[in-house]
Amino acid sequence: MALVKDYVKVNEYTRPKLKLLAVKGIVIHWTATPNATAKNERNYFNGTAIQVKRYASAHIFVDREEARLIIPLNEVAYHANEHPTQVAKFKATASYYKGGNANLTTIGVEMCVEKDNTIHPDTIARTEQVVADLCKQYKLTDKDIYRHYDITGKNCPAPFVSDSSKFTAFKAAVKKKLGGATPTPDKVSTASDTYKVVKGDTLSEIAVKYKMTVKELKSLNGLKSDLIQIGQKLKVKKPATASKPNAKLVIVKVSELYTYKSANWNDKGQIVKKGQAFTIKKELTVSGSKMYQLKSGLYITANSKYVEVK
Repeated sequence: MALVKDYVKVNEYTRPKLKLLAVKGIVIHWTATPNATAKNERNYFNGTAIQVKRYASAHIFVDREEARLIIPLNEVAYHANEHPTQVAKFKATASYYKGGNANLTTIGVEMCVEKDNTIHPDTIARTEQVVADLCKQYKLTDKDIYRHYDITGKNCPAPFVSDSSKFTAFKAAVKKKLGGATPTPDKVSTASDTYKVVKGDTLSEIAVKYKMTVKELKSLNGLKSDLIQIGQKLKVKKPATASKPNAKLVIVKVSELYTYKSANWNDKGQIVKKGQAFTIKKELTVSGSKMYQLKSGLYITANSKYVEVK
């Protein structure tokens, strides 16, 4: 995955321009700053952090849209040494950085946080790919991926600390990418055309255009996440083999919208974005308002102000 190179200026606090001794691992963080993008974070470490004399940074910041490299990968970032390292292989020192430990021997990757203090699935998926690419570059494995928590005991990334199964799943996804394994596709028609991704496209919109579900589109192309890139060629169903015309999709009309984990307006689930499309299983009425149960098991409002059906 391409990284957006946007280095912060050389300075004492966030980019001291000290050389890494080696890359023995990747450390995963979260920014803990709700609604801040990767670019927002870069600007902070290029400005405010320096002004307030804060010794902190990381190499890469990842959000839903991009992965931004703000410190060269051969330089030190101040990301995981506020306490002595708990991982023996990361212990290190240098004449120019006494007791630098993990800051001298690892790359730090920060996941950006949504306004509701969660990490969006697209951010996690993008981070998995970034970390897999780093592992390939530095000849590392999934066993060389650590949480900040594992290094110094800090509650970071908090969602991966409070629920370690999320971190286990993250490492498993990276391992799969490193192994080059592809999921066994669901049975879909092999008769296909090719579509070239253009700026602004989403898998949901492409699926709707060719009367497919996102699951079918991903299966046909061996995709493991919803991430696509401009210029990427996707196999799509020919019109004759498209999904049944009576299969209805609900499409998000607004910039962001909550889904629900159950038929309960108070049981909020993940946030979905404009243009995302979902297969409707059935319509129901909850507390006087209509709601769609989705094939995925989630629920979403049926209010035409927020969604449309095709």
